[in-house]
Order: sequence, then structure tokens, then C-alpha cells
Amino acid sequence: MKITEEKNTFLRTYRSEKCPEIFSNDGRDREIIEWLDENPVAYSIVTGTKSKAFGKNSSFYVTWVQNNNSVAAVIEKLATLKRHLSDKVEKWLVETWRNETIFNYRAKFTLEHYKDKGFTGGFFQQWDGEKSWYGTTFDYTPELFNEVLREFRNWIGYSHGTTRITVSIEGKIMKEIDNLLII
Repeated sequence: MKITEEKNTFLRTYRSEKCPEIFSNDGRDREIIEWLDENPVAYSIVTGTKSKAFGKNSSFYVTWVQNNNSVAAVIEKLATLKRHLSDKVEKWLVETWRNETIFNYRAKFTLEHYKDKGFTGGFFQQWDGEKSWYGTTFDYTPELFNEVLREFRNWIGYSHGTTRITVSIEGKIMKEIDNLLII
């Protein structure tokens, strides 16, 4: 056998300083890993189940990452959370009811309040008296529940003759609010 070519390969690895288990050899992940080092609580958000909006089991992620905490899945979830903190959310998510979309608000709330006492989340659902309409998952704290409820109410507007809003956790209604009581 004749050797015709020899190569030395250089492999660059990007590794988080705050969460060293998160690393990648793909240069496209560098920005996400740098962002993780600036926001290490994001790792707890996307790998745990405390955040209903952005946690491990969130239905908001693409299917293959939802219940997956592999390095690739965590990087994908971090990228999704980071994207929702910016104005560069997917076009189909952009709402025009104000400058900051409900999805920006939701991501910012989760990042800012994740360590607060009583932090939890639930599925907020709009009802017209007979059937449900708009709904999405929000994280909240007991002290800031009314703020989150108002944000949801502002997002759904006055469409479909809303009579009540429910908040469910794992399919069980935990709170039921008469729409007229929301200011």
C-alpha cells in the first residue's frame, strides 16, 4: 500500500464555562453557548420541568427536543428561548397588537422570574361559554399572576365573545377567571 496523502485535522470545540456539559464543534452554536454563559439560569429553564413555557416537556419545541436533554437538544432549546427574547421570532408567531409580541413577553418573564418564589406555569385558555379558542402556556408567580393574566387577555383581545379564562396544569383546571373581572 502506498500512502498518497496525510492530513492533520484541527477540531475546534466551543464549551460553556458555566455549564461545561454543553459544547459543540459547530461554529453556528458558538453564539448560543456564549449567551448561555451570560444567562446560566437558561440551562435550568430548558432542562427542568418547572417552566411550563420553556421547560423540558414544553410542546413549544420541535418534537425531537421536547423530552430530550441531549447536548444537541439543549442547544436547540436554548436557541429557541434566545430567539423568543429577541424580535426575531418566527413570522407566524408575530402578533401586531403591540411592539413586543406575547412570545417576547413570555420568554422575558421566564428568564427574569425563574428563581422567584412560587414560580410555576400553566396553560391559559380562552372560552366563549361553549368552546375554547386561543390558548398558550405561560409561566407565572403568585405575585405576578394578574400581570400575566392581563398580558394574555390583551393578546386574545375581545375576539370570540370571551366569557372566561382558565389556567390548567397537566389538564386539570387550577384557576377559572370571569372575563369581566380582568382589568
